[in-house]
Amino acid sequence: MNKGEVSRRSALKYFVLLAASAAGREFLASWLPIPVAGADGQKDLASIHGVNHSRADAEPAAKYVPQFFKPEQFATVNLLAETILPTDDEPGANEAKVADYIDFVVFSAREFEPSMQREWIGGLTFLDKESQKQFGKSFHAASATDRVKLLTEMSLPERDPTAHHEGYSFFRLVKDMTVEGFYASKVGLIDVLNYQGMNYMAEFPGCTHPEHQS
Repeated sequence: MNKGEVSRRSALKYFVLLAASAAGREFLASWLPIPVAGADGQKDLASIHGVNHSRADAEPAAKYVPQFFKPEQFATVNLLAETILPTDDEPGANEAKVADYIDFVVFSAREFEPSMQREWIGGLTFLDKESQKQFGKSFHAASATDRVKLLTEMSLPERDPTAHHEGYSFFRLVKDMTVEGFYASKVGLIDVLNYQGMNYMAEFPGCTHPEHQS
């Protein structure tokens, strides 16, 4: 997948919803560090739509604790995201902490899209069932090759409109949220897309022309 093909508007689909709640803003503040240039060129704390973001060069935030998924489910979500957007010559889902984002969005979905929680639980159950049937082990325990094989099968309708797969709707959900999470992250939005919209001057230094100085 060409990472530059994804629109920023699509990437921020859930970002705006999360920013509307206090808990969501707290999560985004730790998940999305944004460098802000002051008049002296130094980085400082950014405040965007009420979200205070930590400095990009600050100490790493505490390890994220899943709010919705159980530990093994969360590990599977992480594997799914890494398979959709692997690390290559550019950062992938792992570096962007996409699984953290997905977990918090699904946790928060009870407020704006309750069906999403059911879709994820049902999809993960289906994934393990198919993996057990084909490989004799859960998706999380399967080899990387087997995981790719199963996801490729599930994604067949994406390449062949006449095809059908019971797991396709879940595959689309995983893919869409992985891509959205990646491009809403600091890694995807700023490091990969080089989006400068969130890097703004903390204060306006004024005109520097000598003839305008008092």
